[in-house]
Amino acid sequence: MPRMNCCIFNHPCPILCPSNLGCIGGNNIINPILPTNQYGFFNNTAPGSIATNAIIPVTLSVGAGSDITTSPTTGAVRLLAGTYEISYFAEGTIPSGGTISAKLSLNGTDVPGSTLTNTATAGNVVNLGKTIIITVNQTSTLQLVNATSETTTYSNASMSIKRLWLKNTKKCCFFRKIFDFYLIFTFKMLK
Repeated sequence: MPRMNCCIFNHPCPILCPSNLGCIGGNNIINPILPTNQYGFFNNTAPGSIATNAIIPVTLSVGAGSDITTSPTTGAVRLLAGTYEISYFAEGTIPSGGTISAKLSLNGTDVPGSTLTNTATAGNVVNLGKTIIITVNQTSTLQLVNATSETTTYSNASMSIKRLWLKNTKKCCFFRKIFDFYLIFTFKMLK
């Protein structure tokens, strides 16, 4: 009967995984697909005109756990060290320049790949939204920021954040190999 390699697809290490099926890609497979009960939904607290590079303020509407909370910085989110899935959304009116843009900032630094831009006729209301995964190495402040080159009116903004646990299968595969060796050794001793 064929068995799957326990090092992929987020499977826990089955004890009958044969040792000849080594971890695909080495022993460093990381599977960030395990959600936790740590989450927070943040909504804008002051819809209106937001200056260039200013925070689009949000506040905690509902959440669970202590890893994701409202930051002491007005309109920001405090994250403890960990990996997070962040879905963010902003609805705004296209300013006279014809472009609206928003981004995430972590401890004052732009989060790579988080900038969203939409170009349309001035006065149109548009939505910007995206989901990304980031890893935070220390307690940090996350902000939704107006990245438009001029003051922009935002009528709605939100962030949904959930913490993910990383499952490192390197350790799992190491113990699986030891157990497989033990089974093979025991089986040979019984012969």
